[in-house]
Amino acid sequence: MFQRSRTILSQTLQLVSQDTKLTAPAVVLAGVTAATVALDYTQNRRTSTAQADVPASLPVFASSSDPLIGAAEKPWTSESELSVSVRIVSPQANKSQAETQELSKSLHAMDHFMPNNSSKTMATSVDVSEKDPTWLHRDGQVTTKKMYFFKKPLVKSAMQKRTSIFAGPSSEQLGLDVAQLLGLPLNSMTVGKYADGETAVKVNDTVRGKEVFVINSTTSTDHLMDLLLTISTLRRASAKNITAIIPYYGYSRQDRKVAREPIAAADVARMLETVGVDKVMCLDLHNDSLRGFFSPDVPVEHLLPGPVAAAYFHEELEDASKDQKKFPDVTVVAAHEGHVYRAKEFRKVLQKLSGKDIGLAFISKVRQYPGQKDYQPYLVGDVSGQTCIVIDDIINTGETMKLCIEQLKESGASKVYAWATHGVFGDHNRDAPTKLQECDALEYVLISNTVATKGVLPAKIKKLNVAPLVSEAIARSLYNQSITGILNLDSIGEKIKEEK
Repeated sequence: MFQRSRTILSQTLQLVSQDTKLTAPAVVLAGVTAATVALDYTQNRRTSTAQADVPASLPVFASSSDPLIGAAEKPWTSESELSVSVRIVSPQANKSQAETQELSKSLHAMDHFMPNNSSKTMATSVDVSEKDPTWLHRDGQVTTKKMYFFKKPLVKSAMQKRTSIFAGPSSEQLGLDVAQLLGLPLNSMTVGKYADGETAVKVNDTVRGKEVFVINSTTSTDHLMDLLLTISTLRRASAKNITAIIPYYGYSRQDRKVAREPIAAADVARMLETVGVDKVMCLDLHNDSLRGFFSPDVPVEHLLPGPVAAAYFHEELEDASKDQKKFPDVTVVAAHEGHVYRAKEFRKVLQKLSGKDIGLAFISKVRQYPGQKDYQPYLVGDVSGQTCIVIDDIINTGETMKLCIEQLKESGASKVYAWATHGVFGDHNRDAPTKLQECDALEYVLISNTVATKGVLPAKIKKLNVAPLVSEAIARSLYNQSITGILNLDSIGEKIKEEK
């Protein structure tokens, strides 16, 4: 038997060395089978010759109907091939040294054919410092110098054992930052696709009886499926409570009945409920009324990063003036009528921090008929000689933002900045960042990292890391504290007094 397994190993490696068309997974499977048979035979040959021909540690597949990996169907993949994980039983002490050495050499030779490109999400060690948050600045991201809304909410050890945090492919980096701020590891999961394009999800850590948080933006249909199947997997794995943290809620702009079109935002809410979500957290929903699309059994927390962005602009403008008494005259401008509420909240924080009166204006979209794409922006308010900050929730094509900026400059604004929570830049609008970069009237636009972007953004687009806000919300949720209280303006005033 052992001689037969050695022959299989030898023939397999010989075929590969001759550059045959045999696939690497098939080589691995054949080699592992032979090695496992030999190990099993060696272990049991003294006790039961009847069982020596039955391998006890062969690789086990999901069901008898599944095809063998390496045959007609490949294992599931994401952007790159996923690794096929095979567990090998270590040689035992009762085996002869010659047998052990030969088997070890054969198995080591097969390692060459095992792909080593995993798509698992897993935490790495980062030194978390409240006073020096520069580790959050990877890939050019920015944060406020002072943590106005973040109180270093490290989760206590007893709660750590009952808490798991996962991040989907669309929010992996944000999830890592959030986990590190909480003092928790980012739990491991694997997301990819089968050969036929179906989404494949596997949670690699136990979640039975735990409080589970899943961070994943739904910027595309694929990412929405990732989130839905992840929640379903966690529910079937007996998680106690599942909270979906959706930094960017896709389909949020389809929030009303128009002719024969779906209310897609409501349909997404129903799908999330169907797969078993217990709670939802979103950042800057396009319309706050979207929370009403969920049933009362699924509470929705609406986090607004606008106050954090206001604190960042305060620090930037204060540094530029180098004297608080010379803080520039600022007017906050809503990109259109629907963003006046966001502009008012932004203005409150900026006014609280600067101690100065901050102006408010908005740009009205004047369209001649419904559905008209081109329109003439109309400014309501006086911005002559003012430093303006345009407020929007989503930048997609960048056309609306560009029109607003140019309108303000023509109306006499001295400088124009912009803030938009979600920078939805993708393959469908690759020219949007370039369009903003080439806008001469713009100083820079600040977006958040709710949506992951490919490549390096131009200099006029800065990205604010909202991980401190999200981690504070998770910590408060774990200890049943108020989440809306994170953005309490009174606490900002107390911090300023303490620093003075």
